[in-house]
Amino acid sequence: MKLFFHFFIFLLFASCSSSIPVIKQPISIKINVGPGPEDIVLDTFSIASPRLLVSCCERRKGNTPYGEICEVNLKDDSFKILPRLNEPQGLLFRPHGFDLVKNNEGQLLLYCISHNNEKKEHSIIVYQVFDDHLEFQKKLNSPLLVSPNDVTASCDGDIFVSNDAHKRGSMMEALFKLKKSNVVCFNHLNKQWTIVSKGFAYANGIAVQHCPSDKVLLSTTRSNKLFSLQNVGDNVDWYYPNVITKLKGLDNITYINENEVLVTAHLNQVAFIKHAKNPNKISPSVVYRVNILTGKYIAIFANDGKAISAASTALYYNGKLYVSQVFEPFILKCNLELK
Repeated sequence: MKLFFHFFIFLLFASCSSSIPVIKQPISIKINVGPGPEDIVLDTFSIASPRLLVSCCERRKGNTPYGEICEVNLKDDSFKILPRLNEPQGLLFRPHGFDLVKNNEGQLLLYCISHNNEKKEHSIIVYQVFDDHLEFQKKLNSPLLVSPNDVTASCDGDIFVSNDAHKRGSMMEALFKLKKSNVVCFNHLNKQWTIVSKGFAYANGIAVQHCPSDKVLLSTTRSNKLFSLQNVGDNVDWYYPNVITKLKGLDNITYINENEVLVTAHLNQVAFIKHAKNPNKISPSVVYRVNILTGKYIAIFANDGKAISAASTALYYNGKLYVSQVFEPFILKCNLELK
């Protein structure tokens, strides 16, 4: 019976796999960081030298726990952990998706999802970012944060979060592409959380062009679509989804410019699951460049997992493509000139 169940799961997920685009491989180097660098953001605000902030968390069971926000200096690729100050006593920090925003008051704020699975508590923790440390500002909780995957915020303080499932860790939702995940928003005016869009199969990456927040981009891993969520009113109450394009296994989103984004994708769900359990099992990684006005896309990076497995975020800066991943302790720096 157990063998049949595993075979059944394999058949379901195998139908989700897709061939890897064949493109020229760029010259690349590894930058060692902490384990599980799932999300990266570019910081050109706070210090003279540009840097990446990296959300690192050990996700493999049995390994030593690790949860840190790290910095990679883009001048010399050096890596260090950023101290987090003034946190409440007993705070369990297990970071996931995060976003960096310069707000209307000129503060540089980092909005970070953190999971306490043992207590079934999932929070948005807000830090003020300084050159050499992070300073705790507040911790936001809500019953609507059931399985947060990614977060984005506007400069006026609205916070948008993708819940990838109705019940955290639900294999049934993932297997059968059940459209039970949603997007929730913290309204900076009334300080309330509300569901602002729903009906997605594994909502994943989320991004807003910070000001205004009338349009939000959402990627879905099991709906296999990139959406534009449009707010038709003056206040945050409901965002209507429009399909930008169809692509399989989408993960995080970053802007290149006003009209283009980078989106990573997991093309083989079976390989991803195997890699999650065993670092020696590789999982394909793809990065797409998408025009959000036309829906046209092109793969700019693709490999079978030997260069980097289970890529989760791609970021472009100054002629370099930086690619992070879900499990292994490095990010990839690629020479890639985007025209």
